[in-house]
Amino acid sequence: MTTGGHKPNRWIRRHFHGVGYILIVLLVGANMPSPLYGAYREAFGFSPVMQTVIFAVYAAALVPALLVFGPLSDAIGRRPVLSLALLFGVLGATLMACADSTSWLMAGRIAQGLSVGTCSAAGAAALAEHEPDGDHTKAATAATATTAVGAALGPLFAGALAQYLPHGFVLPYLVFLCTLVPALVAVALLPASRGHGRGTRPKIRISLPRVPHTIRAPFTIAVSTSAVSWAVVGLFQAVVPSWITEMTGTGNLVVGGSAAALTMVCSAATQLSVRRLPPRLGQRLGLVLLAVGMLILLLANLLHSLPLLFVTTAVTGVGHGLAFSGGMQQVNGVLVTEAPEVRGSVLAALYTIVYAGLGVPVIAVGLLITLQGMDAAVVEFSLAAVAACVVIMIAQRRAARRTLSASRVIAGSPMADRPGTVAASSAGDIAPQGAGPDARRDPIG
Repeated sequence: MTTGGHKPNRWIRRHFHGVGYILIVLLVGANMPSPLYGAYREAFGFSPVMQTVIFAVYAAALVPALLVFGPLSDAIGRRPVLSLALLFGVLGATLMACADSTSWLMAGRIAQGLSVGTCSAAGAAALAEHEPDGDHTKAATAATATTAVGAALGPLFAGALAQYLPHGFVLPYLVFLCTLVPALVAVALLPASRGHGRGTRPKIRISLPRVPHTIRAPFTIAVSTSAVSWAVVGLFQAVVPSWITEMTGTGNLVVGGSAAALTMVCSAATQLSVRRLPPRLGQRLGLVLLAVGMLILLLANLLHSLPLLFVTTAVTGVGHGLAFSGGMQQVNGVLVTEAPEVRGSVLAALYTIVYAGLGVPVIAVGLLITLQGMDAAVVEFSLAAVAACVVIMIAQRRAARRTLSASRVIAGSPMADRPGTVAASSAGDIAPQGAGPDARRDPIG
């Protein structure tokens, strides 16, 4: 029974699951080309640099879509933005299915980037709004896990269909188009508008991401961690599958796709298993495992060992799951108390930097492969990734010390006991009095 004008809890839950399905299926479509790059390169005759460029134009198209449609979803609601994301998904799959040259692949990847860019921030915000219990940690985990699940299923799905069934460059995308039908139903059932800008006509414009000053410090740490985790994953999605097929001398697309899939399977499993891990601790552990994974990759490259390559794939996946989910939980946590009205805009900023971290290093690796060869490129990328992890961990520790020092100063101030002032706990959380338990969570983990 509905009371107070609110929808029954079961409908809120259905909306939550429906948005999750939309995000998963669009990420499946965007990651389907990963195991096919080697076959595309053989069929169309492009270079390793062009292979990474085809991968990276996806991120290049994704960023402006985030800048436009993340903030726009705050104004007009999530449903129209997610509807447009599905239309881009249809366009991308159609272009990829019809591809008979490199230019078609580029166009298809651009459309797929627009699809994911349009849905990422709006979808994450919709999950937070429709989480039945108002649990922002669960919503953040759902947002990151759907990304990981979609990125895991895409390579396996496309690799298996292309390897064992005819019309390998067409059939995967036709099957994908069929999976969009439930997504269209899910988006049609969403509430018409949950925007904050009703009554005004929204302006569509590209602008630099703006993050409120009150959450800028935790946002910077979280987004840096997330970006380096996706930079590492980008290597496993764009380069490692074809590297494995060359190393093993087999043309089996499932073998190559399994590396990209294993990374994201381990990531998704980790995110779902450690949902209550404090965000700051999750990010720190994730960075450690990412650094260890890159060192194992160096050893696998030196020994040309396929087992070691799969070990580093699994370790990297776990590290990505901890780092990315920890970063998303940290940002979602401060948004709940500090800036809920700009959730879509802030998440757009986060995803913009994350996907830049995904695309730019991959292009650099492609250039290094062309100029110096695969071995030198892997060594240089791995060392750069390890260095980035160490720098971010140092920055995290310094930020934690500054926050703890500030909270102790506030706690010792005579103003701390006055109504309406800031209260600080012994753990270093800072929150307005009366803001509730969610607001008292440590903004850096």
